[in-house]
Amino acid sequence: MNEQQQLNDVAYTAEILDRVAIADIIQRERAARDSASWDEMASYYHPDSTVEVAWFKGSGADFVSGTKKNWRSSGNVNFHELGAAVVTLNGDRAIAEMACTLHGFYTRDGVDVTGTGYIRLLWRAQRLHGRWLIAGLRGLYIRDLLQPCNPNQRVVLDEAELATYRQSYRFLTATLKYLGRDPKNDLPGIDLPETVEALRAGETLWLHQA
Repeated sequence: MNEQQQLNDVAYTAEILDRVAIADIIQRERAARDSASWDEMASYYHPDSTVEVAWFKGSGADFVSGTKKNWRSSGNVNFHELGAAVVTLNGDRAIAEMACTLHGFYTRDGVDVTGTGYIRLLWRAQRLHGRWLIAGLRGLYIRDLLQPCNPNQRVVLDEAELATYRQSYRFLTATLKYLGRDPKNDLPGIDLPETVEALRAGETLWLHQA
């Protein structure tokens, strides 16, 4: 093996290790969130991180605080089922994308219901003092469901009101409104392809600002 090949192998190994490290912090952040380990969750965010999801827009630190507050006040159960992360590197910056199924359980008008949201999560990662941290989180919404946990029961929603909600996250919107929150209506979703294009363009732009 010549010297150039050795250098190529070293660079390839370093790239693979970076991809693994980024995928690891993403998985650990969601696991910490789902287990209410708030200090651990916060430790994975870059100081300059930004988050924009259905119920929140702001810094990573405020996102952790808001998640903690919602967790304590609602008493509802929800968790994330994650796919593999596809990571694209550029120096000390990276973007990662993964499939995500969000599962939530709560009581609506006396009926135990489950909401299922199909999303693609887009993450930014940035290296700080030799450590990869989460620099951003955004969601790309696909479709969702709302069903009674007991098939003998029915959950009744206002059809006219539902028709005013975005198809990509219609029942998530209904759930958030029922829980007293203010969901956004302009998030990236496949029902509005231009929002998906804008999201991906923005992530690519950020990546190449390194």
